[in-house]
Amino acid sequence: MLEAIAAIKKAKNILIVTHTDPDGDAVGSMLSMYLALKSSGKKVSMYSRDQVPEIYRFLPQSDKVKHSLGKVKYDIVIAVDCGGENRVGKGIKLKTLANKVVNIDHHPDNTNFGDINVIENLSSVSEILFRLFGRMDIYITKDIAACLYAGIMTDTGNFRYDYTTAQTLDTAAFLARAGADISGIAMAVYESKTQSAVKVLGAAMYRLETSKTGKVAWTVLPQKLMDSIGAKSEDLTGIVDQIRSIKGVEVAVLFREEDDGIKVNFRSKFKVNVSDIAKKLGGGGHIRASGAILNCGLDEAKDRVLAEVFKVIK
Repeated sequence: MLEAIAAIKKAKNILIVTHTDPDGDAVGSMLSMYLALKSSGKKVSMYSRDQVPEIYRFLPQSDKVKHSLGKVKYDIVIAVDCGGENRVGKGIKLKTLANKVVNIDHHPDNTNFGDINVIENLSSVSEILFRLFGRMDIYITKDIAACLYAGIMTDTGNFRYDYTTAQTLDTAAFLARAGADISGIAMAVYESKTQSAVKVLGAAMYRLETSKTGKVAWTVLPQKLMDSIGAKSEDLTGIVDQIRSIKGVEVAVLFREEDDGIKVNFRSKFKVNVSDIAKKLGGGGHIRASGAILNCGLDEAKDRVLAEVFKVIK
């Protein structure tokens, strides 16, 4: 972490990037880093290939995120919440954008693609940044607190998941005291769904399939169905978690058809390391939450994925 701090302090022109299809931790960590570095007098830009999901657009400075890369050469590029460089976007080479790449992440299978890698086994990148800001003597404003809290809250499943620690809760309490509106943030994220998000959830549950034992459950969302509902990728947030919540289900899988392939989301409850399954399919992630993208048809993807899952759950 000290090497990263030294590089950040030395840099004047900084680019922050995060992964495609950004979730709450990706958005929260990127925005909090932007706010922190701006307060230190840095020139800072943010990039995400995909739009900030509507449920996170209440966060300060979310409208400053760019979705195209110009020809500017930065002193450093900081990648947050990216397990690998490919997660930023197909064909993007970070070392062509800056003199140095700083990789800040919490995924155990991170590829260490940075010149400097800060990989810590914490609940979220937002929790890592809270520590980083403390070491940099950055004052946690109300806006920074809101972004960090949103990142921690969402990546811990509202403080439900098993990597939520006492330290995580202490950090959340500090952020609340610093001005994060914890009820307002929860309401914006969990209680402000679009009609299309509710409709696609209903469609996903209607199409739900289970194994004979009931330990594996999955659903498939073809692009035609998504289009008929008017649903976007961000509307699918939380669906695979709803499937996992079914009594008796150990592994939940969501298949969704997208332009760049079949995106597969995995969740497990107690015993199965879905990261190992995702790695066999070219993906990765956490022990209880992982994903992969398969370049094949929907039926083939379903067969390949379920075959790997059933190897683990006999």
